[in-house]
Amino acid sequence: MKPKARNLNIELLRCIAIFSIALFHTFVPYFNALAYKAPTPGIDIGMKNSFLALFLMGLINFLGSMGNSIFYMISGFFLLPHAVKEIGAGFWLSQFRTVCRRCVVIVGSVIVFAILTVLLHFICRMPTAKLNGVRWLGSDLEFIWLYLVFCVLSPFVALVQNKWKNGWKIFLAFALVLTFLCNAFIAFFSQGGVNHALDGWRKFMSAATYFWGFCLAGLAGEKGEEQNRKRAWMIFLICLFSALVSTFVCALAQSWKMAGELSFKSTSLISFGAAFSLLALFASRAKKNSEFKSGKSIAFFANGILGFYIFQSMLTSFWHLLIFPVINSLSLPGFFPFLALLLFASLLTLIYTLILSSIGSWVRRPLVAIGSRLLKS
Repeated sequence: MKPKARNLNIELLRCIAIFSIALFHTFVPYFNALAYKAPTPGIDIGMKNSFLALFLMGLINFLGSMGNSIFYMISGFFLLPHAVKEIGAGFWLSQFRTVCRRCVVIVGSVIVFAILTVLLHFICRMPTAKLNGVRWLGSDLEFIWLYLVFCVLSPFVALVQNKWKNGWKIFLAFALVLTFLCNAFIAFFSQGGVNHALDGWRKFMSAATYFWGFCLAGLAGEKGEEQNRKRAWMIFLICLFSALVSTFVCALAQSWKMAGELSFKSTSLISFGAAFSLLALFASRAKKNSEFKSGKSIAFFANGILGFYIFQSMLTSFWHLLIFPVINSLSLPGFFPFLALLLFASLLTLIYTLILSSIGSWVRRPLVAIGSRLLKS
């Protein structure tokens, strides 16, 4: 948790990703109701004909997709180069211990937050997870289990990255092009509604997109943190301009569905490019750790990102129960009412994010210690 031991630029990017995803989850039921006519009880869709509502909520969709990609890319940026450096004698034993420690933290976090969710459900009578099945521990946490799979695969990816350098780069470029061609088809022609079966090919393409982002960031991490800063700025500005222009056009045309297709979850090339360019920019150490006045706070909240992902998934229905009445009551026509709504809902989302991230950080500490002790013994 010591700020000097970590790249606080990256930790700040983690915090930005957390808040982006939280804000996306706050507004996504409204967007889905307007774009895909998703049945979501308790929401008021009176903002349907608002240019500002579509423009800002479309941008929030891009933020949510970008935040997801950032999460996996940061993991690949650190995990893969670290594994590459350990290639040699004792590589597999060392990686086995490292992967096991990560698995203890991930699975242990799920268990702890599942217990907390059950307690909140029965003590406070909160409509949190549906506890009559296992979906809230399975498919609802697909993002976490996918991260677990990536952690397990990281030694194998690092080995390929080290032994097949040029070929791996060519293969990765080809895989990314092919993946986003498929993603474009999914986004514009075959979304299949708002929710998809876990074993559906759309879900597999989402997993593939995140995996290639994980691998691409691993290459960037091995190459060095100071490379291609100007190129990263150019990519980010192109992505930002594309998001602003495309969302503006959709808002003028009042095409909610098209705005959803452009920013459709992991299939968004704009969000993917923005995530990778931001990682490159934040990793370039433009600001030294000693310049961060709130370094301990940044490290603390960033350390709770895993817990945030788990707990916010389990408490989604509870959060919507709290935030829907607020948004509905402030959902009035006009520029200033919607701006006030967005700012107030963002403030509440920020508070909610800080609380869950704090709990996640507190839970992570003992789990890391337990994992280390188990492996030492």
